Amino acid sequence: MLSRIALAATAALLLTGSVALAQDPIKARQAGFDDLKKAMGEIKDALGKDQVAAVAPVAARIGAFATQIPGLFPPGSDKGKTGAKEVIWANFPDFIAKAKGLEDAAKILTAAAATGDKAATGKAFAAMADSCKACHQRYRSE
Repeated sequence: MLSRIALAATAALLLTGSVALAQDPIKARQAGFDDLKKAMGEIKDALGKDQVAAVAPVAARIGAFATQIPGLFPPGSDKGKTGAKEVIWANFPDFIAKAKGLEDAAKILTAAAATGDKAATGKAFAAMADSCKACHQRYRSE
């Protein structure tokens, strides 16, 4: 009986946390982009240490986040402490396309890393970084 209560309490806490996160898309996207920045550093470090195999799971993590990006920018989430430019919502189809571009670049990087070819992986990493820059230039206030 006690374990059911503990399980129910844990589930309630998890759901409450998810709801709170969903209610604040600015915090959710900031956390996601902070992790993206960290992941980019992890890939750069791995390539610098000739640890190409370590790149694939990190690139996959970036790809998974990229699929979430459009949903982290619901209408009205342009107010408050955010680096997001208002032009995101005015050009949302292009913004979605840029997020898809990051997702695709991450998939290419994941595949390149899986081959163990450092040169191809480095090239794919550079292309993914360019994908990030393309979105930042238009949609992010620095």
